[in-house]
Amino acid sequence: MPLTITFPDGGVAYDDNNPAVAAIVNNGSPDGGADLSGFYAAYGGDTPNTAAFTFPNTTTSLAAGVPEGAWKFVVNDYANECTFISGCSDGGSADSVYDVSVVTRTQPQGSTLDVAFYIVADMTTPSGAPLRAANATTDQSVQRMVQSFKGILAQAGITANVTFYDVAASDRTRFGTNLSVTLTGPCEEMNQMLTLSGAHSANSMNLFLVQGLQSSDSTGTLYVVGIDGTIPGPSSFNGTVQSGAVVSIADLFSGMAQCAGGLNVSSCGADAAAYIAAHEAGHFLGLFHTTEQAGADFDPLADTDKCPCLTCSSTRDRPNCGTSTPRLFANYCLSPPSCGGGDNLMFWLLAPGAKLSPQQAQVMRLNPLVH
Repeated sequence: MPLTITFPDGGVAYDDNNPAVAAIVNNGSPDGGADLSGFYAAYGGDTPNTAAFTFPNTTTSLAAGVPEGAWKFVVNDYANECTFISGCSDGGSADSVYDVSVVTRTQPQGSTLDVAFYIVADMTTPSGAPLRAANATTDQSVQRMVQSFKGILAQAGITANVTFYDVAASDRTRFGTNLSVTLTGPCEEMNQMLTLSGAHSANSMNLFLVQGLQSSDSTGTLYVVGIDGTIPGPSSFNGTVQSGAVVSIADLFSGMAQCAGGLNVSSCGADAAAYIAAHEAGHFLGLFHTTEQAGADFDPLADTDKCPCLTCSSTRDRPNCGTSTPRLFANYCLSPPSCGGGDNLMFWLLAPGAKLSPQQAQVMRLNPLVH
């Protein structure tokens, strides 16, 4: 992950130890106030192996642009940091070697995204045939999923070109059903599955379709509908342990009778799969959740509606604002501007709407994958 990024004129574009950012994120307010739209760049999170950092990705950098010249990038090494902590022995040293690549793109913003759907799920179509690339394009439910997926991205001015790929039978057996995402280190199953993208073009949005995802903790097993390798993803680098996102298509063939007309995420399984795929693609292209589940952290874009805990949570949850307990469901967040974003594609939870703001669309179209 990055430590600092410096502008050509010597100014700081990003500092992982910026006290001003820390003051916002850790200000003690129950609503957190973690809106970083006023900073030039915002980094997504803890990524100790393979990661990407794309910008412009905030309101400030979208307005300022990216000046030409010699930029400076300093790597932050978690393994090396570990050597300074008592009792931590990760094996890091000051002699570690890094592969840092810089990918630039010119204006204008892109409008076309090549999407690779990898069929990893070991499941059959309603006709009884195994779901494979050869019959995916003619299956009614898959056609509806692709149509809805394209429609969601079209809001951002992006045309999606979709290709289906099969994986080996051994990979379907290993990864296709109830894939565990409890751990996401480079050697874990999900991340190893993402390396299968190395078999095809590096300029694609890779979406791996599995029959189910699950995550376990002390409270039991949770079923997950989608997850990215990293946010954002390593665009134009296929074959890494983070080169794509995973989408559950467990409900793909359900509710087909409800799949006529406009997007129907709640009743049409194909539309739900399309929504999940578009949401995870948004993350890969650089978008964060408009509001996280506790109503305390927001994306770095000023034109997306937010849903703060103290204002918008239920009466029962409000005393817990400032903790991880509250959950801001979509129905609490449909009254902008004070309680909005529940109908945005990038709301933290699967929701009935799939809107995208103009600045969200800009971030997506400026990603190196969108040409």
